[in-house]
Amino acid sequence: MFTRESVDGIVPQRGHPSLRMRFVCACLAATRTKRVLGDAESTEADRLRVRRKGPAAVPRRVLRRYDVSVSHHSGLRCTEIGVRGRRPDRTIVYLHGGAYVYPAVVQHWDLMAALAAENNARVIAPCYPLAPEGTAATVIPSLLDLQVRLTERSGAAPVWAGDSAGGGLALATAMRLRDEGLPPPRHLVLIAPWLDIGLSNPGVADVIDRDPTLDVAGLRYAGRLWAGALPPDSPQVSPGGGDLRGLPPTTVIVGTRDIFVADCRDFTARARAAGVDATLLECAGGFHAYPAVTFLPESIEARRLVTTRLNAADPKE
Repeated sequence: MFTRESVDGIVPQRGHPSLRMRFVCACLAATRTKRVLGDAESTEADRLRVRRKGPAAVPRRVLRRYDVSVSHHSGLRCTEIGVRGRRPDRTIVYLHGGAYVYPAVVQHWDLMAALAAENNARVIAPCYPLAPEGTAATVIPSLLDLQVRLTERSGAAPVWAGDSAGGGLALATAMRLRDEGLPPPRHLVLIAPWLDIGLSNPGVADVIDRDPTLDVAGLRYAGRLWAGALPPDSPQVSPGGGDLRGLPPTTVIVGTRDIFVADCRDFTARARAAGVDATLLECAGGFHAYPAVTFLPESIEARRLVTTRLNAADPKE
């Protein structure tokens, strides 16, 4: 359940994590993810291993209930998900996370399907080139073109959403759209966005031991691959430190056991000071990108807030 929104735009979610949340956190802590991200060498070896496998296939449970198709927009292979038999009211572009070096996993498809159903939306998931082959300088222009083409096709700009690296990329894309005078997203939905590839916020140290999956050294290595020739503080790779004026309504979702939580708090405060309609949902005991585990009560509540925000500020197509 949610408590009253505070004056700084933070909506606390639950006083204590649910039993399911605690169980999933324990399961995640038992995996090798945090160990892999503990140093650059392990991260690189794992990147190569996972890259050979490729992205996870859309699971059968999604294929049974949704229309799923593949299209190509602006040079990007895109998977489109919509509720079977319904005409969508809006379009959501979803950028998957994975530290810019990992492809989509099964949980991403589950989350995109839930967003499609709960918002009567067509969800478009670009398969953007991963680092080091893809970098911010090469990928963002394709996303700008995608925004223009989708807006022309439907007559209305889509919502942009993403988790982790995908959340950072969605924000960086929105900032470039603004700077170039192109149609902005209707709304930004940023789930545990990676806002600073250098992880320079002192608040990271306060959470690192409680985060069951993320670690600093491996993320910094992956971030450098994504940055390419750009400096690490460039708004294209670390958008949290950029100029936030003129951004569309923005909803940020993060858990308190996520090393990105301090950056999400700072971003929301800065965005609101810049005049942005920004709200942060902060989940007690939530792990990194927890809404992707769609059966958690906290995930259901977070998606309910997204729907409420989209319906309040976002006229349908």
